[in-house]
Amino acid sequence: MKISVIIPIKNQAEKLLENLREKIIPYFDSCGVTYEVIVSPNGYSPEQKEILTKGMEGMPAQVRVLPFCEEGGKGRGVRLGVLASDADYDLIMDADCATDLSAFDLIKPDLGKYDAFVANRDLPESYQNKRPFLRRMGHKISIWLIRRKFGFRDIGDTQCGYKCYRHKMALEMVNRQMIMGYAYDVEHCYFITLNHFSVKEIPVHWENDEAGTSVSFFSSSRAFSKDLNRIKKNKQAYILGEEERKALC
Repeated sequence: MKISVIIPIKNQAEKLLENLREKIIPYFDSCGVTYEVIVSPNGYSPEQKEILTKGMEGMPAQVRVLPFCEEGGKGRGVRLGVLASDADYDLIMDADCATDLSAFDLIKPDLGKYDAFVANRDLPESYQNKRPFLRRMGHKISIWLIRRKFGFRDIGDTQCGYKCYRHKMALEMVNRQMIMGYAYDVEHCYFITLNHFSVKEIPVHWENDEAGTSVSFFSSSRAFSKDLNRIKKNKQAYILGEEERKALC
């Protein structure tokens, strides 16, 4: 069983390099799984490119950086990472390790049993640090909007950046992806739900660093709402045909 750890990144080079050395590599080395780390830069400054490029010198062979993509969008970074993967499962996580790496301990025993594992920060067993008022309200409003528009039952928190997908399914998913911004998570969850793939929610210890937030609450909310409408209108494009579904078995 091979795992691709996919990390989309924009202007967090120093934090990522620190986390790779001190957290990510030591943790997965101790997990007893075959793994690779795919760093997927989506939008960057020349300074950040230089820092990341130099910082990757001397990294273990299982860590690689995809070609720098000048176009921004976290969804684009995730998509490119999945397309570059050759693993059995693709584990997507944030560069700042907001979700504690121990979440994978809850996934590892069930690899092969589920098509998708989705972190939920709002489960009773989860922990999340206190966020600014607008961010907390935005989280609650987005959950309400998404449930009302898409009717998700098995996925309560679409927007946590920690998810693990069976690779064959993920490839079909990103090949249909049209959202390159933050609503890409909803698009992925819609694809999974419409095609009745199996999902397991996992509780997580989540501590967000607001210093890594580069988009204002109001501008991101407007864009998010527009993207939800685009996803809903694109419903038929996400549904797999019978032969396509058989090919994933």
